[in-house]
Amino acid sequence: MSRSTHPTAYAAIMANTFLFSDIPEEDVRALLSQQGVRVEHYEKDQVIFDRADKERAIGIILYGSCTVTKESENGRMPMSVLRQTDLFGAASLFHGDEAYVARVAAAESTWVLLIPEEALCDMMRTDFRVVQNYLRYLTARIRFLSERLDGFLPQSVEARVLNHIKTRAENGLYESEWSVSALADALRISRTTLYRAMDKLVSEGKIERHGRAFRLPKGDNE
Repeated sequence: MSRSTHPTAYAAIMANTFLFSDIPEEDVRALLSQQGVRVEHYEKDQVIFDRADKERAIGIILYGSCTVTKESENGRMPMSVLRQTDLFGAASLFHGDEAYVARVAAAESTWVLLIPEEALCDMMRTDFRVVQNYLRYLTARIRFLSERLDGFLPQSVEARVLNHIKTRAENGLYESEWSVSALADALRISRTTLYRAMDKLVSEGKIERHGRAFRLPKGDNE
C-alpha cells in the first residue's frame, strides 16, 4: 500500500488526536514540520517499541492497529489494542529510566507517526496548546489507570470480571480483543472460572450476553 512518508500529509488525522485537539489543521501541519518527526511503516507482528528500545518518542497510529503487552519471565499479558489516532509511548518521555514499560507491536500492516522527545519539546515551545493537550492526555491516563487498579483490590472473581468489562466497554458494549485463554490469564483465573463468572453475572442481570459480546444494563454505562 502506497502512503506518503511526509508527516505534514497527515495533518487532518493528527487534528483528531489528543495531542493536537482544538488546534487548526494549518497550525498542525506547521507543527509536524518540526525536525525529527517521521512516518514509519510496520508489517504485522513487527515490534515498534519494547523494553530494550531506547528511543524516546511518542507514536500515533495513522492506519492499522497495534497490540500492547507486558512481558515477564512467566509469559506475556495482553494490555490493550490501539487503533487509528491512538497514542503510545508517553511513558518513555521526560525521565531518566532507559527501559520502555511495555511491548508495542503491529497487529496488521500499520503506519505510525513518530514524534521524538526533542521534537515534542519544540512543539510545546512553539504552541502552548500542545502543552495543555499533553497534560490533559496524562490526566486522562492517570484516571484510567486508577480505575484499572480497582480491579486488583480484594474482591470476588465476579466483581473482578465485571470491573474488567466496565473499564473497557465502549458505549456500554464490551467485545474482548483477546482470546478466552488470554483474557483468563490477564485476570489470573482459569478459563472455566471465567466462563462461570460471566454466566453468573448474566444470570444476575449485571451484564447481557450478545453473542461473543457483553452489554452493560442501561444506567451502568452512563
